[in-house]
Amino acid sequence: MMPLYRKLQQDLKSQIIAGIYAEGDLLPSESELQQSHGVTRSTIRQALGELVKEGYIHKKQGKGSIVIRRQRRTLGLLSVKGFSEVVSGKKLNVSTVMIQKPMIARWDEPFFYPLGELERKAGCIFLKRIRCVEAEPVMLESTYLPNNNLPRFCTRPLVHGSLFETLNVNYSLEITQVEQDLRAVAADEEAAALLNIKSGSPLLLIYLKFHTNREHVSVYSSLLCNTAGYSIGNIL
Repeated sequence: MMPLYRKLQQDLKSQIIAGIYAEGDLLPSESELQQSHGVTRSTIRQALGELVKEGYIHKKQGKGSIVIRRQRRTLGLLSVKGFSEVVSGKKLNVSTVMIQKPMIARWDEPFFYPLGELERKAGCIFLKRIRCVEAEPVMLESTYLPNNNLPRFCTRPLVHGSLFETLNVNYSLEITQVEQDLRAVAADEEAAALLNIKSGSPLLLIYLKFHTNREHVSVYSSLLCNTAGYSIGNIL
């Protein structure tokens, strides 16, 4: 269950993003928030403190909480590089939470990219992770690989926690190019809980197909990205 301060934080953040509170506006006072949300003063201060950390407001003595213009950072994830390599290169702290360790599975039907006959017959290796930036969950990533000449993949740890590095070091696979398909979606209950946002919040859905130097072995990823704090861009 989402803590009360986090729910209030997300409510206020959504209102700021939607433009209900614009740059320079004052948020309701702590007393007004306490009355309208039925929570304690400490809960309100914790929620406001998180908004200060995220760069949505600043607090001015004798005035209150003022909405500020937030400088959005671009993660540049649409590349042949892995998440950790790209984001770490921007001097940001990254971390990963494994939701589903690599396992042998069947391809989803229908699958989001056309599959070759050999890929479909081989079945797939599936893993699911939450990717975090500065301890904030920003992306829910589901990854699929054809179970084709990848021995012991499900039983060996990822090299330095990196999928692409594991493929390169253990299997001599290199990512050569990427295809991408983007669309806007609303967060379902599972994604909302994992990304610590409200159900129905806007997300960017990205389907990726990473081609490799080995025929019949491509890496497929489905990314649900919370772009409230970060934009997504291309990087060479």
